[in-house]
Amino acid sequence: MRSEMKGNVLSRLPLEWTPIYPMDRKDVVFDIFKHSLSYKDGLPPYAQARIIDLLVNRLIKSRRYPALWISVEGPGDWFRYEIKRLIKYRIPMTVQSARKTSVHEREFYQSIRPTYLREGDVPILAPRFEPVEYGIRESALRVLQVLARLKTAYRPEIASLTGFSESHARNLLKQLQAENLIERKKIGKYEGWAIRTKGLSLAHRSWNIPKGVHFTKYRGEFRYAGERHRRVSRRWRAWLEAAYPRIEIWEGWTEVPLFDGIPDALAWARKGEREILFWLEVDSGHSSEKVMMRNYSRRFQNAYHHAKRLGILIVFCIMGPPWVVRFFPLCIPYLYPNLAVIGQDWRAFGKLPICESGRWMSGIEDRKKYPTEKPLPFDPSQYPLKPKKKKGIPAKPKSTKPRYSKGYDDADRWYRSRSEREE
Repeated sequence: MRSEMKGNVLSRLPLEWTPIYPMDRKDVVFDIFKHSLSYKDGLPPYAQARIIDLLVNRLIKSRRYPALWISVEGPGDWFRYEIKRLIKYRIPMTVQSARKTSVHEREFYQSIRPTYLREGDVPILAPRFEPVEYGIRESALRVLQVLARLKTAYRPEIASLTGFSESHARNLLKQLQAENLIERKKIGKYEGWAIRTKGLSLAHRSWNIPKGVHFTKYRGEFRYAGERHRRVSRRWRAWLEAAYPRIEIWEGWTEVPLFDGIPDALAWARKGEREILFWLEVDSGHSSEKVMMRNYSRRFQNAYHHAKRLGILIVFCIMGPPWVVRFFPLCIPYLYPNLAVIGQDWRAFGKLPICESGRWMSGIEDRKKYPTEKPLPFDPSQYPLKPKKKKGIPAKPKSTKPRYSKGYDDADRWYRSRSEREE
């Protein structure tokens, strides 16, 4: 009965069984399972690490000496290092790049104990997710995964986080709506998009989350923010692509738990051969200067420790009203060599100052106005303004009404002058 229960648990795990035979015997193995994930799944490293912890809990209940091989698809090293830092090592585990097709027992964090297989101990696992089997394209699935984390969002926000153009995102959203995976919904004053239960189930399946597991508290954004604050954060990737066209943006997320801090938005990119993290903090200007100094000095220290530990460059950006950007240098305790600090008005979309390591650069000094509209496609000097007609103020016409006596003063003056003539 107990073996049947263990078999039922394993049948829900979308893993691959990749045993190693240390003694050249078929009945003695290192019981290794493989879990594959990608940086393009729409989940930050923290959420991916929680999925791994949930899989480990199920493996402990169903196998005696299990081990887990985590294969991470990603162009750089930061995403893999973050997962390696965030997971809980309750069983022997190793985190490797997806380019590696095999592992050895010495590469695991702990030593693996051999397992003696009996009849029926060969695991029967759930199949891993394949978009073709569910009749959905990878581009549409990416939109669905992003919307599953946001719950509700506008089209420009979805286009920014997926890395697609707004026209392409519009077509994909209509396809998902036709399949009843998402729906139109009013968000505040305007209409946006919301994911439905069917679409949420498909997104969970694409992340290879075991059935019966509660993943809601790890999936979404962690903090509540106002509408404008949220809109600026979610468009961070599109903002960077417009401001720095020579920098390759790999992925971006909002409200990511990162080394005792939660940036409002985080973008993972590459400049040349060097990996860069763009850390965004959005401030609406409603807090006092004292509160700002306390909050941002702590967040700045978190960014510095993360950059120092990994040896990676972090660009720390503050966005908000102009007075917030001007006050922000007072919140910086010290300029570190592996941190570049920039500031910009949150109305100047697509405009950012140059970023240099160890320096503070502001984007509002050389701009007096911050227009939200795009520049005119023509030269307005070619079309001179028409001369204005001078409008004279017409004189007030005189009244034709008879004037009446105002009282006893006029009467006394009339009687006095008359009496003097009579004498």
